[in-house]
This record gives sequence, C-alpha cells and structure tokens, in this order.
Amino acid sequence: MLASAVMRHRRAVSWSIALLAAMAPISASANGRFPSASQLALDPKDPSHLVLAATFGILESSDAGKTWGWICEGVVGYSSTEDPAIAVTANGTLLAGAFEGLAVSHDRGCGWAFAGGPALKEYVIDTAVEPLEPSHAVAITSTGVMGGFHVALLETLDNGVTFTQAGVDAPKDLIAETVEVAPSKASRVYVSGLAGPMLQGDLERSDDRGKTWTRFAVDLMGGAGAYIAAVDPKNPDRVYLRIDASPADKLLVSDDAGATWKAVHTAKGSMLGFALSPDGSKVAVGGPADGILIASTTDFAFTPVSTVHALCLKWSAEGLYACGDEFKDGFTLARSTDEAKSFAPLYHLSNLAPLACGADTPFASVCPDAWPSIASLIGADDGAGGAGGASQGASSGSGASAPRATSSGCSISGPPSSGPLALLSALALGAWIHRRNRR
Repeated sequence: MLASAVMRHRRAVSWSIALLAAMAPISASANGRFPSASQLALDPKDPSHLVLAATFGILESSDAGKTWGWICEGVVGYSSTEDPAIAVTANGTLLAGAFEGLAVSHDRGCGWAFAGGPALKEYVIDTAVEPLEPSHAVAITSTGVMGGFHVALLETLDNGVTFTQAGVDAPKDLIAETVEVAPSKASRVYVSGLAGPMLQGDLERSDDRGKTWTRFAVDLMGGAGAYIAAVDPKNPDRVYLRIDASPADKLLVSDDAGATWKAVHTAKGSMLGFALSPDGSKVAVGGPADGILIASTTDFAFTPVSTVHALCLKWSAEGLYACGDEFKDGFTLARSTDEAKSFAPLYHLSNLAPLACGADTPFASVCPDAWPSIASLIGADDGAGGAGGASQGASSGSGASAPRATSSGCSISGPPSSGPLALLSALALGAWIHRRNRR
C-alpha cells in the first residue's frame, strides 16, 4: 500500500510539472515531440472526409487522403503540448476536446469557436459521436473544483450548434479519461477514469443518459489508467478497456456492462492501437513493439498480421486504417483492405499544405505565420503559407466564444495558475497526458 501511495504521489507531482509546462507560451514547432499522428476521426456520412490529430496540429482531407490541409493549434484554441480528442458529426462539423474547452468548427476547419453553455471554460477530456444518430455527440469534462472534479456529460443533438448537460454530474472524486455511448442503446453511457484518494481504476455506467451513475472498480494491475476502447455495436453490455499497465498494456473485456472483467490480451509494450470491426466480429490491436494483431471476438486468439508500428487504428467499411511511424513504416497514415496484410499509404509527413481558407476567416489571421516552422519540421514546402481557396467563415453557434491566441499561435485561456485548483487542474491534465494515443 505504501509503495502504491508513493507512486501515485510521484504521478501527481509529474502531472503538476506537466501543467506548468502546458501553461507556458510555446511555439507550435517547439513542443519537443517527434512529429507523428495519434488519432483518426472519420466522417460518419462522408467516407472521403478524414480528420487526423497530429503532434503539430489537426490535418484534414476531403478527398479520401489524396491531399491534406493543416490546421494550426492556435486557431482551434489549444496549446501545442496537448493532443485534443477529435470527432466528426453527421454534417462534417469538427469537435476538439481540449484543456481550454470544447472547440467546434462548422466549416471544416477554417473557423473555430469554443462551445458555450455548460461547456464554457470546462476541461473537455474526451468526445464521442453516436453511431446510429451521428448528428448527436457527447463530451465529458474533468475540471478541477473545490473538493474534487466537475465531471459532466455534455451532449449536442444538432451537430455541435448547441451543447447541454445530460443528467447530473458524476461523482466529484472521479478524474475522467474517456467516454463512449453504446451504439445500440443511446441511453447507455460509459465513462472511465481514476477515482478516490488512491486514484483507483474506475468505470462509471449510466443507463439513463447521465441521470444516475453506477460505479465499477477496474484493476489497473499497477498501471496508470483505463481507457474505453469500444462498445460492441450490437451488444451494449460488451465493453472493451485498454489498461495502461506496467510493463505491458492489457486488453480487458466485460460482457456484463462493467460488473466483471476478463483480460484477453497482453501487449509486449504500449497498446496504442485498437479497432473493432464494423460488425463487432473481429478486433485489431497494435503498438510499436507488437505490430498489428487481429482476433475473432469469439475466442480472442490474436494472430500477428503486420509489423506496422501502430500508433492508432480505426476500422470502417472502407478498411482498416493505421497511423504509422513515417521513418519505419514508410507512412504516417495508411489503409488496408485485406485486414492488415498490406497497407496503401494515405498520408506522408511532408505531403501537407495549409488548409485552403478565405482571407477573412480566423484561420487566415492565426495560422499562416506558424506554417514555415511546421513545414521545416516535417519537410513540407513552405511556399503555401498564405490562406487561399474559398471557405465559409467560422460559425460559432449558440453561446460560443472564440478562442484567444498569443502571437505564437497558442491559446492563452487555461487553468488556474496557483492554489488548490491548480493542483486539481494538474491531476486532470495528467489524466489527459496519460490518455494520449489511447483513443
């Protein structure tokens, strides 16, 4: 018990340091991270619309990956040390959950504004679009307040134009990490995180869209967090969790809506990729040390099928997408149509230009100055630094507030700088940091 307490204390201290680092003004090209991609969001209605979260901004393609446009962190409103939780709703609206709030773009990235109402100035840890009704989406907050955290389930029923709180707050001793809606039962919501004074693994389940919450303990096996990987598309009681364990991540499955768990796979190292097939019959997992493995969800007998250093995985009707290591795998994003036996590259680091936006858009006033340093970082042509093309301006929606940016392109809104709330904010940011690459 003492050793466990000491480790958690060290974790809290490291999170506090991370918070201070996140609050410092940092240029987009100086965040100290190797350029890579970690999350892919697919448009539920337009398979040619792909959105990729990278360490140097958000990338977007409207032609199935043939060309990509870069969106800087500053116009979205988050800092260059963060990895936002991204999602795309039914009409192509982009959502980005960030430490500064819930950023929304209704014009595919040229204009952004923070959602108002209950989402305003909240630390939005994760977002998820409802598969059966993709104009609906949810987000979960984890904002430090006196006595704990404000964990609220937010929802939009109109493609991100407005957000309201669904139900009541989750318990204040919860640091939320991920959220998911059961595809076959929209009233069933799962939230994972760390709970209690010892930061134990936790899964919160609501069967009534947040009106009540039921808590289930999750054995972290000495690890740092539990992340909802997926909910079965047909069975709302089957939930997949990735455990950030030590020395190797694990995959857990529950067939009774979180009451009990079974470990079905142990990785060699970090399990950064997870994807469930559209019909739920197969599952793919992967990571830098494992490559990609696929198993039937009836027996979970995983078979290695690829040596790709999977930094993310996403499975749709169009195929299995993988984020790779550009210098080891020969791509940053690729797609397989034969269940990972072969991959066709969709994005290479250097094949990027600024998003084509009108001169009167927020993008044009924030991003061009940052492009030369990004282009140098990834080896792209910096000659396209100006805004161009035709695009609609930002549509802020009801009650939205525009992000504020410094000259470096980083948001200047953020957490309290000192006192108890700063420590709580550090813990929330720590959950965010540990959640990186886990979606």
